Amino acid sequence: MTRAVLALLVLASLASCATIPADTPPRVMLENPGEAPDRISGPRAGVDPFTLVQDFLDAADNIAAAKTYLTEEAAATWPSHDQPIIVQNNPTYRPEIDRGPSPDGPNPDVLHLTLGTTQIGELKPDGSFYPQVQPREDKLVVRRQADQQWRIAQPPPYQLLTKIRFEAAYRRVNLQFFDPARRVLVPDPRWVANEPSESMEARVVELLLAGPSDGLKDAVVSTLEGVQLHTNVVQDSDGAIRINLTNVEERSPEEHKQMVAQIVNSLSGVTLNKLRILDTGSALIPDRQDWQAADVPTYDGLASPKPELTGLAVDNRRVITLADGRPIEGPAGAGAYNLVSGAQSLDGSHLAVVEHVPGGARLRIGPINRELQEIPLDDATSLTRPTWMPGNSRDESGNEVWTVVNETLVVRAVRAADNRWTVFAVDASDLTRDRGRITELRLSRDGVRLAAVVNGEVKVASIVRSEESVTIRAPRTLQLGTVRSVVGLDWSERTVLVAATHLPSLPVVSMPLDGFDYTPYMSSTLSPPVTSITAAPSRPVIVTDKAGIWSTADPGKVWLSDRAGGPDSRPFYPG
Repeated sequence: MTRAVLALLVLASLASCATIPADTPPRVMLENPGEAPDRISGPRAGVDPFTLVQDFLDAADNIAAAKTYLTEEAAATWPSHDQPIIVQNNPTYRPEIDRGPSPDGPNPDVLHLTLGTTQIGELKPDGSFYPQVQPREDKLVVRRQADQQWRIAQPPPYQLLTKIRFEAAYRRVNLQFFDPARRVLVPDPRWVANEPSESMEARVVELLLAGPSDGLKDAVVSTLEGVQLHTNVVQDSDGAIRINLTNVEERSPEEHKQMVAQIVNSLSGVTLNKLRILDTGSALIPDRQDWQAADVPTYDGLASPKPELTGLAVDNRRVITLADGRPIEGPAGAGAYNLVSGAQSLDGSHLAVVEHVPGGARLRIGPINRELQEIPLDDATSLTRPTWMPGNSRDESGNEVWTVVNETLVVRAVRAADNRWTVFAVDASDLTRDRGRITELRLSRDGVRLAAVVNGEVKVASIVRSEESVTIRAPRTLQLGTVRSVVGLDWSERTVLVAATHLPSLPVVSMPLDGFDYTPYMSSTLSPPVTSITAAPSRPVIVTDKAGIWSTADPGKVWLSDRAGGPDSRPFYPG
């Protein structure tokens, strides 16, 4: 049976690559990780049915190997779904009595089992992880064969991978696409099979050419759209990875440079080898064919605060600097406004603040040391902490500020050429359905995504723009049921969020963008509840609790009281 399965896999793989010509022989690409003959050992002789099921789960990262634990009939159709399900480690097994057709009692050759697990999420066909935490039960039937060996006659329809097996079989790779204005590269996390290791670069390139994941479609663009491989991705004799493209002739020289940037930055965490990027055999960029990460721009300057901007805070109704606690110059630092929260533009030149007024809240925006313009928002009884879109250059403030009115209406204030601000509603229906209340909203510093606290849970979504509207699309809940009672959040890196909760056991937590897992911060020096949080790339995370403001550079390090501000302070980094 094993040989037959392998033969079918090889034939299918050969067919899948037969359309790509090559000046070197096309390489057989096995779609599932680790499907190499030397990794398929099969069940141990005489193993009991419970151990057989556990061994089946341990082998589930390799479909060909996992099929050897099934009856021939079951192996012919398993798995019937092409999206692997990732579950927590240490599932439980509950036997059920099989009365069988005989009145004499259970059938000794058949065992019914209920497999109990907690689902973490599922792996989409494009390699993106979709978080979906929920308990699940799967019914299995194990049957003794004529040779007295147990085999699974009714497996779960899905490929079930425990978290530890999934992490061993796959690795997270950040594919790179551009924001719609092609100013910033935007990461798109995918999980790529580790095996066969020699074709890892090929799998990444193929995913990149296929375009953004479903969660980012229409929110980003790719200069590689329509581009195909002219030959298979292979390693040349000098170690360089040859990526030979076609359908690029109608692109501009600038677009060619952007193509190289997408490819090189997408592969930067995968290989240290030179990348030989070609157009039907010739260098894509004239006079240069080999590239490494240091040779291309990272396109992240607009999405990163300037190093000298060390953070501000609203404290005692005014804006102070976190470094020394001194009020900033201008009305916002002098206490001219009854401030509740604030946000600094990425270039540091402008402020957006929320002011408490009788009967409600008011938004003000303007140059950091000057009078802040009042932005009219009708019937605003509450406003979330403002958040800025990036500017057109590193030395320009953004022209767009977002906030949430009364926990339901997402709005964006847009600055025109005459410096007047106009307010537009954002279509947030996907985010607020089922009576969702938004108590915090943070734009990613590349302006393509947002993170929000909705009914105490963390949600991440993409931002899709058209000429007529701006829409929040494809929201996903991260660590449902675990990270809850959230009071604040921010982007610590382009692909990492930090959140503050009212949970005494989990006051501060870090999560990757796809929500695959979470990392708790140390809490021994904090005095819960934590009431606010801010974070930014290459900066310590800062929180406020009952004792004041604390900072730490790493989840495993203690919190330090080395910043100015009291227990009512609301710190913020640019963004």
